[in-house]
Amino acid sequence: MGLSVKLLKKVKGFTLDVEWEIGNEVAVLFGSSGAGKSMTLQLVAGLMEPDAGFIHSNGNTFFDKSSGINISPQRRSLGYVFQDRILFPHMTVRENIAYGLKGGSRKERDARVSDMIRQFRLDGLESMPPSEISGGQKQRVALARALIERPRALLLDEPFTALDSSLRFEMRKLLQEVRNEFDIPVVLVTHDFEDAYLLGNHILIYIDGRVQQAGERDDIFKRPRSKRVAQILGLKNIFRAKPIKRDEYLHRFILEVDGLHFSMSADSRRGLVEVGMEVDLYVRPDEIMIIREGKPVKESLRHNIFAGEIVDIIDRSNYRLVYFETLNGKILFEISIPNYAFRNLDLSTGKMVRIALREESLWVMV
Repeated sequence: MGLSVKLLKKVKGFTLDVEWEIGNEVAVLFGSSGAGKSMTLQLVAGLMEPDAGFIHSNGNTFFDKSSGINISPQRRSLGYVFQDRILFPHMTVRENIAYGLKGGSRKERDARVSDMIRQFRLDGLESMPPSEISGGQKQRVALARALIERPRALLLDEPFTALDSSLRFEMRKLLQEVRNEFDIPVVLVTHDFEDAYLLGNHILIYIDGRVQQAGERDDIFKRPRSKRVAQILGLKNIFRAKPIKRDEYLHRFILEVDGLHFSMSADSRRGLVEVGMEVDLYVRPDEIMIIREGKPVKESLRHNIFAGEIVDIIDRSNYRLVYFETLNGKILFEISIPNYAFRNLDLSTGKMVRIALREESLWVMV
């Protein structure tokens, strides 16, 4: 089960031109507003018609311009949850959910709606209008309505935008439960880093109507293809660097950033990086280690050790962001440290420490 699309659509100075394929997984369309993510969902759902291309799902063709095929939205069997949920204000919770159900006897429909109410934990709210339930409950109603016909895929357009942090956590958990229960592909549109990272198996980076990079979550976040992709992802620790030496025996590059030298494994970038060229160096915040005094330093860390000062610490609930500035070069690093590790480090603003980077933690974008 999966979804395969090739879409071209031109509207008012903007061109969407994308091609991608996903399996039975959660795929995230990630990017800033206006990149074409929501337009993609509307084209897939049949709410807009592409100028060219095709849309296939599990052996079914929903759209093919060259063959003249354009199946109506009602016959595509796709669940769709809009950004603002769009529940009917004059209908009760039960009636809103039942609206998505087609066919069957009255008894069968009532039983199916009751099952969805139970499954989405909406018991006791059946007779209430949308205006009398919470934002999280509205989201559950919208999901129940979209899934009651057991569609081939679920399309979600910024579903958590209007929710506070506690409700976002609840909805992320619910979406994971939905995936386990319904076992269908989910396409999630978001520009929220945490939603993308926590929910996505497959990430597609949208920039100006194009897919600039696509792949598995860890590959995207750890190995961005370009500085622009890294910036869209909100990644920190990106520095302009110059490879000044290549050590063939140890398979590593030496890169210079404002007078500081970094050692990086050459294997992953072989054939792309050459001595003397300018590149963008990315250092992952969660793989920067603060060296504890008196503790031996592993051999794998000894090529990238820098001394400096803690200039700021920000509490992010379950982890801390520590900002470290090197003594030489005045390079500012953002370091992400889980709370359990932070408690053992005795860090404070103004403290002088040393940091260490594994060569594999460095990534060069050409």
